[in-house]
Amino acid sequence: MFPRKSFGVRGGGVVFCIGVHSRLVSVSRTFAVRICPDRSDGYLGPMENVLITGANRGIGYALAKALVTTNFRVFAGCRDTEHAVTLEKLSASHRDLLQVLLLDVSSDESVAAAANALSGRVDVIINNAGVMPERGEEKITNIDFDHFRNAFEINVLGCARVIRSFLPHLRRSNRPRILNLSSGLGSIAERDNFNYYAYAVSKAALNMLTRSVAFELAPEGITIVAISPGWVRTDMGGDDADISAEESAEALVEAIQQIGPNLSGQFLDRFGRAGKYVW
Repeated sequence: MFPRKSFGVRGGGVVFCIGVHSRLVSVSRTFAVRICPDRSDGYLGPMENVLITGANRGIGYALAKALVTTNFRVFAGCRDTEHAVTLEKLSASHRDLLQVLLLDVSSDESVAAAANALSGRVDVIINNAGVMPERGEEKITNIDFDHFRNAFEINVLGCARVIRSFLPHLRRSNRPRILNLSSGLGSIAERDNFNYYAYAVSKAALNMLTRSVAFELAPEGITIVAISPGWVRTDMGGDDADISAEESAEALVEAIQQIGPNLSGQFLDRFGRAGKYVW
């Protein structure tokens, strides 16, 4: 665990500034951060607030359920609260820990309104909402370009909208983190087929967004990672996938608690480990 921090970028490695007097410690070649003391009372509060997009089903719902049973407070965002029956039932059984939030990541106005509806801090943003609009076997000669537009609107711009609108809430946190749910299909280095054009290209773009925002927000002490939930049995992942949504969520909850500034800008597996996925 790391102490409460403020960041400053410096070339040539991650640098930590701990205690009353700062000192530099070279930790990695990724990018540099400086961790310094400030006026905070401590590093972690008694309970952290987590915002999840696309929380009405699949991995998002499993995350919401796992988090409220692990003593997190959850803001569960979904684009259609009227039909989020299962999510509403979960909220009813955890009234003090889960708030359903109208949040359509494809809409500037909806995301801004959701942010305005929250007055407190957000410690963790989980950009989970995503789409896989194509069947998967389309070729460049016949794929509907609207699939690309739809994938980018939700998978890339949706994340950017949420980060922008909820940044003031993150800045109130002692330990702000952003987890962008990515995919191994977004790895350029490991690409060896042409399946799922729109989805794969959008996830590669999300990885670049993650990496870029990590550099921008490092001076503010905000950690951001791309993280793969694994191949999960959901409407998107299909019945042949390796793990259940609950298994994925269990690992991600552990990762949420472990991720710190030393991993910012990295592409992680669901356990919060770097190295399995390459850009």
